[in-house]
Amino acid sequence: MKHLCLLLFLFISPALFAQTTAKQLSPNARISLMTVAPGEFVYSTFGHSAIRIYDPQLRIDRCYNYGTFDFEQPNFLLKFCRGKLLYFLDLEPYRSFEYGNLSDRRAMKEQWLQLDSLQKQRLFVLLQENAAEENRYYKYDFFYDNCATRIRDIIKESLFHQITFDSTQLPMGLTMRDLLHQYLTRLPWTEFGIDLVLGTPADRRAAPEAFMFLPDYLHDMFGHAKLPDGQAMVSKEIFTPQQPFPAPEWKPGFFERPLFVTCFVALLGLLSMANPRTEHIFDTIFWFVLGLAGLIMALLWFATDHSATKSNFNLMWAMPTHLLVFWRLRATEQLRNYFTVMAILAALALIFWKFWPQVMPTAAIPLAGLVVVKGLWRQWWEKNRSEK
Repeated sequence: MKHLCLLLFLFISPALFAQTTAKQLSPNARISLMTVAPGEFVYSTFGHSAIRIYDPQLRIDRCYNYGTFDFEQPNFLLKFCRGKLLYFLDLEPYRSFEYGNLSDRRAMKEQWLQLDSLQKQRLFVLLQENAAEENRYYKYDFFYDNCATRIRDIIKESLFHQITFDSTQLPMGLTMRDLLHQYLTRLPWTEFGIDLVLGTPADRRAAPEAFMFLPDYLHDMFGHAKLPDGQAMVSKEIFTPQQPFPAPEWKPGFFERPLFVTCFVALLGLLSMANPRTEHIFDTIFWFVLGLAGLIMALLWFATDHSATKSNFNLMWAMPTHLLVFWRLRATEQLRNYFTVMAILAALALIFWKFWPQVMPTAAIPLAGLVVVKGLWRQWWEKNRSEK
């Protein structure tokens, strides 16, 4: 058995050695941009990008995938929430890449990049350098440093940034938030949650190259790009269609419409004011949930490296300090003053809703309005009761 294993190792190792250490691609080598359609899971909502290198002479056929992370990293969840989770460049055999995506019924587009031998070689060397253990890890940023933008940047570097992108086909004037919304039409609660935690950076108008943080736009921009000599960047495109998992016709019900649900919550809040006991129960839950949401938004702003969650004006109506007072709803002068200040802040958010440098989620309007009513009502009602 030992001799058999040795013979197998000696037979296989030359091929492995050639794939891992070869530095010179053959004239028949081909480099492609792979674009994978969005999947059915939330993490695959926006699609995926990778680079394929195929060289039949060197027996290389693998994908370079920048969108990989390790679930077994120490403190994985904490690092993910704080924006400190390290993503890395992974090398995967093309057949494995293809099988995984087609098994998930995700269509693929392969664009052959029209590069000469020197350009292919330079890109290959850069990818190999990126794949080295000391270089492969990076801190992920959803808008500006992800699996798609890394591909854009390394291809630009391989061409000494002498590549021309045609932005005339882009829907200019959209913000980063607008671009996300295109993929969230069937995920209304995901859209609402994302809108709550994203701050003003998400509402900056997207520059042409910023569109390429999404794989579909990376595909489109490269499809219209020009090389330094004026030739088209893409010489050929192969589409591998795949029928997605059958989904029933989507007709959102009541609980799939965040605005309907928040209006219902606001109505319950108003009706609860007719009975002190009911109001106390409602207020305890309402201020706790609102404070918890505010705490999450505040932590994403001040305690993480996520650039898109900074400067979040939603904190004007969902303050984390609600957690400090929700369980002390018995009237005190300080508490009444606190809720008055919160009502004023929420009222300002509503009044200037259209003028902030941040788009507020429409479904949040009833909640912010209820904060105003609850805050002012507490001050007025307690004041009148004390006068009597």
